Amino acid sequence: MRPVIPHENPEGRRVNVLAALAAPGTHKHAPLTWRTASHLWKGEHVLDFLPNALPGRTGRPRMVVLDNAGIHRSRTVRQARRELAARGLWLWYLPAYRPELNASERTFRTVKHGAMPQRTFTATKTLTAAVETAFGQVNAQLMPSK
Repeated sequence: MRPVIPHENPEGRRVNVLAALAAPGTHKHAPLTWRTASHLWKGEHVLDFLPNALPGRTGRPRMVVLDNAGIHRSRTVRQARRELAARGLWLWYLPAYRPELNASERTFRTVKHGAMPQRTFTATKTLTAAVETAFGQVNAQLMPSK
């Protein structure tokens, strides 16, 4: 007799994360900033997130390294580059197909496979809580020691 394994369709139980990782030694506080949402991210969300995620001293330019995700290369983000630069926020894109150059890829891998070993949840609320907790744990590990 074949075993019956119950399957739940995860449709609608997805949590998307926008995250920013500060370069080592450039921060006094938490190096990792993130937002979770159950909706898909768009270019407008990136533009709203970046200035708040990467606070800096007034007048000091900040370089943001982005991968080639569709939202990072969206028309909305491309059209805002000049305005962002005027505010001291410069966007620089990694070469295509080079995830090893992206430190946030390693951080996301640590969150997904280390800090969040349980990967199935029956409700979006518990999934979101688990994602938030996992990012908090990884952020604490990244904090500079005093």
